[in-house]
This record gives sequence, structure tokens and C-alpha cells, in this order.
Amino acid sequence: MTKRPHIIGGILLSAALILSSCGSDDDADDGAAPAATDEAPAATDEAPAATDEAPAATDAAPAATDAAPAETATEAGGSSDVVAAAQAIIDAAKEIPSSSDLGDPIDVTALAGELIVSIPIDAGLEFYQVGENAMQTIAEAAGLTYETFPTDGSPTSFQQAFAQAIAKDAGAILLNGPLPETLEPQIEEAAAAGIPVIPVHLSDQSEPVLDITPYEAFAPFNLGAELSALYAVTDLGGEPVKALVLEASGTGPSDGMVQAIRDVLANQAPEGSEVVESLNIQVPEWATDIQPAVQSALLANPDINAVIPIYDSMALFAIPGIEQAAADRNLGVYSFNGTPAVLNLIQDGIMRSNVAESPDWVAYVNLDTAFRAMLGVPPIEKVSGPVRLIDASNVAETGNPPEAGLGFGDEFPSAYMQLWGLA
Repeated sequence: MTKRPHIIGGILLSAALILSSCGSDDDADDGAAPAATDEAPAATDEAPAATDEAPAATDAAPAATDAAPAETATEAGGSSDVVAAAQAIIDAAKEIPSSSDLGDPIDVTALAGELIVSIPIDAGLEFYQVGENAMQTIAEAAGLTYETFPTDGSPTSFQQAFAQAIAKDAGAILLNGPLPETLEPQIEEAAAAGIPVIPVHLSDQSEPVLDITPYEAFAPFNLGAELSALYAVTDLGGEPVKALVLEASGTGPSDGMVQAIRDVLANQAPEGSEVVESLNIQVPEWATDIQPAVQSALLANPDINAVIPIYDSMALFAIPGIEQAAADRNLGVYSFNGTPAVLNLIQDGIMRSNVAESPDWVAYVNLDTAFRAMLGVPPIEKVSGPVRLIDASNVAETGNPPEAGLGFGDEFPSAYMQLWGLA
């Protein structure tokens, strides 16, 4: 069976939430050690891998952006052409994602009354509560029953959730955080009972589908990293990007996201661009270790001119370090997620860009994948929710103060209802 890196589900809408909801791999290096590079999302985190005109998630899936990073840098015309190419991608990524092509229509009316049981990694965490509430609202509007099992993060609670879902003859089981690789016996038992199991928002679109879970809703982790690096290219206007990258190898998408950043700087940035230093700090240590590690890195490397945390809540701790060590260097921070508290920092100037996801759109993608599994129709290949790049030019569209999910338009909910034959 195909194996994937250890992935912690659903990346984090606030610093406090991240600190409580994402764990580290037991074998991962804690602390601010330079990280090894590699890939990601599975991304993961995420992503996304995933690219938007570079390998698209799927022809029928919501597009992350209308354009995607090219595979190689523009060679003719020097850095000005490279910056122009990056700017074109950024401009496309700032547009509200289209909901015109969400996949082949399906008849969800046939599923009326069916039960979906969701197994979050920890039902008590706010991040999962928000996502679970969104999916419950959508499922019930579609005529189904939706239950969230009260997990506590332990393998025992996951196993109990499977047993209850099977006993209730559920129509589908969602894995909203728990890793399918760690629950193979339970997944096989569900399959024997005719119940599909669907992992949601765990892996980057670049990751393979597991044999035991042929239906999966992916995430754009690598794409978020690519767009963050490309924004740094445009923001520096042709100057080589000398980046300080913050990663967390205890999260599955981390390696892929870091590699995506390195690839952009090698192939789509002015000559001489590079990752000067990478700080590998695990989630439980973010609040204590990021600020001093960033300060030390900036003092030791005066040529650093961009800071790229792979998850935007890391920026909440990195920015104080920048202000302490390099207040006169006009450093920008570029990241991924769309956490409202971080979007709110864009107007302050140091936070230059944030590649945001919509939790509501992600919920629709998750349930659409589950509905297709329940109906036995082909899945949408590598389906993922879209992203929208937010900067000073459009951050007002996310609310004042910013709110999770705002800025993605209001067309996609009705578009999904029409896709499902419910409108």
C-alpha cells in the first residue's frame, strides 16, 4: 500500500488554535534547528502542493487561482521579466475564485436521510468545531444527517467512533484529522460494511490517493507556499530574494511547502535568490521559540530581506522578532492560511501577503467528495478548495476586522446546491 508522510489534519486558523491543535511527530526535531528540505504537503502541510496553472488540481475541481507558477523562470530580459511573470500570477491569484466548474453534477436527493459520521482529531478544539459546524449545516441543508463523534485525540476514541458509525449503518465516515494509515483495520471493517471512509483536508494535491481511501478531499498547501514566495519576488522588485523560512517538520505538509519555496526561488526569481536559513520549529514551541530564533537569524544574516513562515500563525511570533532585530530593514512577511488575526496585520505593513482559504468552501468540497463516494460515482481527481491571495489591495474584502472565509464571494454555496440537484 502507498504510504504518505505523517500528516496532522487541518491547518489552523489562529495561533492559539494551532498551538493546541497540531502536534509534532515524536521523532521530529524540536526547537529552532535548520530544516532539511523536501516536499510537501505532502504538504503539508498541505500545498498545496498544488499549483494553479501549474499542475491543476483537476479540470473539474475549484481552481485555486486562474494562473499558476510556471515551472521555470523567464530567462530573457533578466530580472524585470521574472518579476513581470510573477506579478501576472499574483494578480490572477488575487481574484475571487470562480465557482463555474465544480465537477460533474450529481443527484444528492438520492442520499436523503443518510447519516455521515465525522471523526475529527479532537472534537474539543475550536478549529475543528468551526469546520464540523459548517459541514453539519451544509449536510442538513442537503437532506442528510450529520454527526460529529466526540473524539479526544486518542486512538481509542477514533476506534470507538468507527464502531459507532458502523453500528449505526452510516452512509460515510469522514476522517477530519486522524490519519488513515493509522486506522487501516477500522477502515477495512467499514469497507466490509459498505461504508466509504473519506480523509478531508489532510494532504496536498501532489500526494497520491491511498488504496484504502480512494475518495479524498485534498488541500492547496504547496500552492500557498509557492504564491508566498512569488509575492516576495514581486515585492522586492527585481532584487534577489534572500529568504528566512519558518517550517515545522512535525506537520506533514511542511517538507513539501519548503521545497515549493526553494523551487520558486531557484526557477522563478531573480538570479541569486535563495533560502538563506530555515528554522524548523515544532508547533508546541512556536510561542516560546520563534521570536528569539528569528531575532538570532536576522542578526546573523543581515542580507535576509524576506521572511516566509509556511503557516501564517507563525508570523504572530516572528514579527516581534523582526521588530526587535531588524526594524530598519523594511522586511516583509509572506505566508499561507488566511487566519483573521494575521490578515489584520496586513494594514500594519510588515505582513505583506497571506494566501487564504475559505473554511466554508473547504466544507463544501469535503461533503461533495463524501456524496460522490456514497453514490459510487467517480471522485474528482485531486479535488481541493481554492485559495485567494490577500494583500493591502484587497484585505478590506475580508471584513473589518477580518473574518475567516470572507472575500471569496457569495456564489459558491448556491453553485454547489445546483451541482447537487438541490436548487
